[in-house]
Amino acid sequence: MGKIDELKKQNPNFNINIIDIINDIYGKSKYTEMVVNLIKNKYNKRNNDNNYSDIYRELVREFKLNPDKLITKNYFDLVNMVRVLSEYIGYNESKTIEKFIELNDRNLIAQNDLTSYKTFEELELQISLSDLKTVDKELEKQVLKLLETDEWLVLKPLSYQASVKYGSGTKWCTSSKNESEYYFRYSKRGILIYYINKKTGDKVAGFKNLDLSYDKETSFWTIIDLRTDSIDCDLPEDVMNIFKEEFKNTKKTNWELLSDDERNKQLIQQESLNNKYNVDIHPTEGHPTAELRVTRRGDIVLDEEIDVSDRRA
Repeated sequence: MGKIDELKKQNPNFNINIIDIINDIYGKSKYTEMVVNLIKNKYNKRNNDNNYSDIYRELVREFKLNPDKLITKNYFDLVNMVRVLSEYIGYNESKTIEKFIELNDRNLIAQNDLTSYKTFEELELQISLSDLKTVDKELEKQVLKLLETDEWLVLKPLSYQASVKYGSGTKWCTSSKNESEYYFRYSKRGILIYYINKKTGDKVAGFKNLDLSYDKETSFWTIIDLRTDSIDCDLPEDVMNIFKEEFKNTKKTNWELLSDDERNKQLIQQESLNNKYNVDIHPTEGHPTAELRVTRRGDIVLDEEIDVSDRRA
């Protein structure tokens, strides 16, 4: 028995049969057959209009699936793929799986017994640990380290790239790969500190607002971006004392720790990130063609078109 067949046998609730479900709803085979034909014709029609492009675009743009794996699929296939990704797995969780697979295929995940994982949090901790192994010397220069021991790394991220790298495996908005403006907003407003456990992969973010145009704020955030009390962070005393010292005595935001030249470089990078990719898919009028155009602004311009009119089922 193959692995997939074994999984199906072990998890019967995942063996979804649309015809069985329709029959459960309407109760008689003659009505089931009628509804199947209605649905089939409905999706065949959508397969030839803009709805195909919409769903195709969502899978490529939002879920980053390889277009080459999609262009042979019909509309019904694509709808079910979106349903599994968005409803059963979840958008953020699908990104976690994608990242984990990438790192594991590069032999960067220490715990590679895949059957041992039962929660997404376990994947995120492994991603967190793995990414610490791949920090290059250039990124190390883009943080201010406040403490480093065999177990703990405490730092201030001084660039968006460093924030993404050291915040990997978290749900923090300041380390989001898709929303750079959050990092710049917080780094300009106050003190942003990351606390990383190098043995478990767990992380805590601390922030204190210094901008008088905003309300006073001192906050702590768990690895899954839940606001928490400092007492509940379960940090050792020497690590917590760094928080106290920085938040009490530091008067400069992360942004103000940079030189004018470094700030200018960051602003240029921010603008570049905001305009890095344009992705769009356009059906040709009167012809069921989906064209995928990808433009990268900057040094490289890529304009790519994929005609799927003759390759869909």
